[in-house]
Amino acid sequence: MEHRPFPPNATKPPQTRIPWPLIALIIAAALLIVTLWLTPRSNRAATKALNTSAPAQLVLSNVDLSPQTVNDQTNVDVYGEVTNTGTQPVANAIVSAAFHDAEGKSILVQQQPMERVNAESKDRATAPKHLAEQPIEPGKTAGFRVSYTQIPAGWDHKPPDLSVLQVTLQK
Repeated sequence: MEHRPFPPNATKPPQTRIPWPLIALIIAAALLIVTLWLTPRSNRAATKALNTSAPAQLVLSNVDLSPQTVNDQTNVDVYGEVTNTGTQPVANAIVSAAFHDAEGKSILVQQQPMERVNAESKDRATAPKHLAEQPIEPGKTAGFRVSYTQIPAGWDHKPPDLSVLQVTLQK
């Protein structure tokens, strides 16, 4: 007796003329396009909360270095004074430092936040404060510290080129 499956043609999948994989791919692509189109380009709430201004509002002076070497890694704390020449208190600042080798070539550029320290006492043992805790008022000068880590061994131990990249104003 010959084996016949029940129902007839049960082992043969049904044939259809609709290309389901292609339709699923088109629907997925359309959903992705709609999602990207409806996503906001920027966070408006964050944009309103942060008021960034030109970095020229802060002027750095009396820069001094305090390098520390631990386990063949050099870290540098840059101390100095900063003057707010603007009209609003500064609540945050990002400072870029370009470290050079003996030939004057840039070997490391690093950006770090500025912290506030007591400039008069030069007491480096006291903990620095974030600028948000104690903003720099307009027309005032304050002590600052910026810490840079993992400075390459070829550094010439001269002060790095410092520039204020971003300033956040207090509202």
